[in-house]
Amino acid sequence: MTTLLTFPVLCLLLTCRIVRIGFANARSQDIHLHRHPRSGGYPKFPLNTYVPDACGTRDVTHEPVRPGYATAKIVGGSVAPYGAYPWQVEIKQYRPGPRQYEHHCGGAVVGPRLVLTAAHCLQNEEINQLRVVVGDYNLQIADQHEKSFRVEKMLVHPDFRKYGPYSNDIGLIKVGALSDGGIHFNSHVKPICLPELQTKSAEGSWCSVTGWGAQKPDEVDSLSQVLQVAAVPLLDLNTCRRADVYGGRRQSILDSMLCAGRLEGGVDACGGDSGGPLACEINGRFVLMGVVSWGDGCAQKNRPGVYTRVSHFIEWIQEAKKILDV
Repeated sequence: MTTLLTFPVLCLLLTCRIVRIGFANARSQDIHLHRHPRSGGYPKFPLNTYVPDACGTRDVTHEPVRPGYATAKIVGGSVAPYGAYPWQVEIKQYRPGPRQYEHHCGGAVVGPRLVLTAAHCLQNEEINQLRVVVGDYNLQIADQHEKSFRVEKMLVHPDFRKYGPYSNDIGLIKVGALSDGGIHFNSHVKPICLPELQTKSAEGSWCSVTGWGAQKPDEVDSLSQVLQVAAVPLLDLNTCRRADVYGGRRQSILDSMLCAGRLEGGVDACGGDSGGPLACEINGRFVLMGVVSWGDGCAQKNRPGVYTRVSHFIEWIQEAKKILDV
């Protein structure tokens, strides 16, 4: 029997983080969760990050252009080459109207049976109405390395929304095993590394956010047909907490969150990118530093993207893996 688990697991890191949802339940005082309705070199991080041999590598290299003012994709990104972000996952949801599975959220492969995403992508969803797709690139065709999995179990952080509407926005999916096992890694499907507990991000460093979300900030349902990528700089939390940025809002910027983007605007994740990865290259390996969570609009001035800070939840992830038996 498939189940959605929420449990009072040992959470020493009480932090928050929420997604940018774009549609069905999406607007709350113009703050978006990024769920679909209803990206030069990277400086080294001054941190100790766990990078086992099997994670954070890729066969297809790509370096997204850092925006001067960017072209309009993800918003402000560009087309990603197929296979350049092999940890990218698409989560689909069954729509009874058209009677088919359609794009719902993003996620990241972190193990042979495990996908990490945003809690808001999973909460209140029927487990048998979701599918996890790895190796996907073009949403309109079956790609060479694409494979779809049913959801066996899924788990959201027990304190999701406890400290504000966008707090603790993180969840895990255990994919169902096929006859040949779980997710098979190849040139176009690979896991991304998880950071160590309380890994500190290096503000000013550039990372990559990927997804199929809205390409225009004023058209949140303008999904991209192919995977997009944008380069975004990490911002200091104090910058993000400024009164002219996110200070004084209904959701405060918590230590368990991470802000990325340009204060001038022009590049950002948007509706449909929720749950997707913010990947940072550290010593030659890609590490999942953030999960697309929330923001005020898309690519707006003084409204950078807000991500779930994955390093804040490592102990919870380890406990959750035991519960999920992965």
